[in-house]
Amino acid sequence: MENQRVRLSKMLLKNALIKLLKEKPLEKITIYELCAEAQINRVTFYKYYGSQYDLLTDIENDCFRKLEEILSDNGSDSEDCLCHMLEALLDDEEHFMVLINSLPDKDFSTKLFDLPTIRKQLDMAIPETFTKEEREQLRLFFYQGGYAAIREWLNREDRQSPKKMAAFLNGVIGRLTQ
Repeated sequence: MENQRVRLSKMLLKNALIKLLKEKPLEKITIYELCAEAQINRVTFYKYYGSQYDLLTDIENDCFRKLEEILSDNGSDSEDCLCHMLEALLDDEEHFMVLINSLPDKDFSTKLFDLPTIRKQLDMAIPETFTKEEREQLRLFFYQGGYAAIREWLNREDRQSPKKMAAFLNGVIGRLTQ
C-alpha cells in the first residue's frame, strides 16, 4: 500500500503531465519540465517512473481501472453499458481527452472496447452465423469505428448526450450485424 506522500507525488506528476499534454505532444515533454511543473525533484520522479511514457501509462491504467469499476457496478444491456461508459468518459473528461488525443488510436481503442463488459456486449451483438475470422474482423471494425466516433464526440463542444451517442453506436452495430 502506498503512503500518502507517494500518492501525492504521483498525483502531482500526473496532473503536471496532463497539463503539459494540452500544450504539446508527449515526445516534446522533458522530465525536467515535467518535474518543474509538478514542483517535484527529478530523483523523486525516477523513483516511481522510468520515463514520461511510463507516467502516461500509469494515468491510462488509472482511467481504465475506473471505467472497469463503473461498468462492473452497472451491468445491464448493451445500450446502457455504452451509455455508462460514455458518461464515465465525460466524468473524467480532462484525463480521457488527453489520453484519446495522446495515445496511438489502435492501442487505446483496443483497451477501451476490450473492457470485459463492453467486450461481452459486443460479442453478444455479433451473430454466431459469422465465421470466427469474420467475427474478429467485425470486432476490429467496431473497435476502430466506434473509437473514432467516440473520439470525435468527446472532442466536440456541442456533443449530444451519452444516451443518444450510445443509441447511435448500438444502432450501427445492430444494422451491420443483421
